[in-house]
Amino acid sequence: MLRRFLPLAIIVIAIVATVATSYIYLGPLFPASDNVKPPVTVISIPRGSYIHPVGFNVTQLLTNSYKYPFNVTVTIGVNNTVRWVNDDTVDHTVSAFIAPPGGLMFNSGLIGPGKAFTATLTVPGVYKYTCSWHQWLAGQITVKPS
Repeated sequence: MLRRFLPLAIIVIAIVATVATSYIYLGPLFPASDNVKPPVTVISIPRGSYIHPVGFNVTQLLTNSYKYPFNVTVTIGVNNTVRWVNDDTVDHTVSAFIAPPGGLMFNSGLIGPGKAFTATLTVPGVYKYTCSWHQWLAGQITVKPS
């Protein structure tokens, strides 16, 4: 009886060894997905950010004298997608008011509490954005060429 199962056992072991070896050596030749997305940079709109800061005026925003609460550097081809998440209790927007020539002038519309907005920035340069309702919620993203 052992003689009858021995060739079968050898064949099964050979098949398992072949499959395992093929997986180890050929696996890297076939990536799991060709749709690899670049990483996403997440920017939180913090709770309570709807409260008007003392002394803020829109002129500061337009004359570059306002210190942006969010400064993010995004590198093209690596993490050129930015996602804003509204962690506040009121609606906000994310609207670009400066973008490089050919760059995306993104506008999220209203982002409700717990909701998010995503923009992919593919043109190098400086993007400045603000919340249309709360202008002190502003930021700057510098996209560097890859």
